[in-house]
Amino acid sequence: MAAEEQTAPTKPSTGSSKKRKKPRKDKWGQPIVDAGDRPAVEPEPVPAPAAAAAEEEEEEAGIYETGKVVASGLPYTTTEAEIRELFERFGPLRSLQLSRFPDSGNFRGLAFVSFESNEVAMKSLELDGFKIGNRFMRVERCRLAAGSKRKRTVEFQTDPKKADGCLSAYVGNLKWDVTETDLRDFFKSLKISSIRFAINKRTGDSRGFCHVDFEDDESLEKAVGMNQSELRGRPIKISYAVSNRG
Repeated sequence: MAAEEQTAPTKPSTGSSKKRKKPRKDKWGQPIVDAGDRPAVEPEPVPAPAAAAAEEEEEEAGIYETGKVVASGLPYTTTEAEIRELFERFGPLRSLQLSRFPDSGNFRGLAFVSFESNEVAMKSLELDGFKIGNRFMRVERCRLAAGSKRKRTVEFQTDPKKADGCLSAYVGNLKWDVTETDLRDFFKSLKISSIRFAINKRTGDSRGFCHVDFEDDESLEKAVGMNQSELRGRPIKISYAVSNRG
């Protein structure tokens, strides 16, 4: 049809002629289709913003941890400094956690990388399939365990209100090798009755958070006031524990 239009007599422009444009793609690789470029005879494609909205809805539902990716298949000899250098080319890291064998403490080829922003985390997915040593690394978004979706969403997106009679605090963003002794030293001026770590039943590793039970309300309030204080070089999250009642 383009050839016929070129040979036809010149007519005043009506704004209906179009030039073929190179298709644009968003950061998910989906085509961006402008409303004016959609052929009337073809089904309307799903706009890129809808795909972005769907991913945002998944995050709000607690399917993925915002700004966090998982790197697996790494050589056991890879160091924390090497992993950090590899991912920091995309942007600053919030934290880096290396999974280790419980018996030996040696690196098990799995790392959890948290970025300052979710956009940077998405860019780091370009490392999926990257060869490091003699192995090909896999990088994917960090998915929450099915049983923890709602709980993690509540605890991390909003600070829960203090429940009646509550004497417990949630403490998160801990390094995996933080011990009870480390926490008792951190809260050394407060009265602690017990500390309960969350443990991965499959691996036996710490899940990076715990609950601290205090002996009195004054200790609890002081602990919550220490939110975002650093423990072993990392700012930790401290809030009132979520009540399991009701």
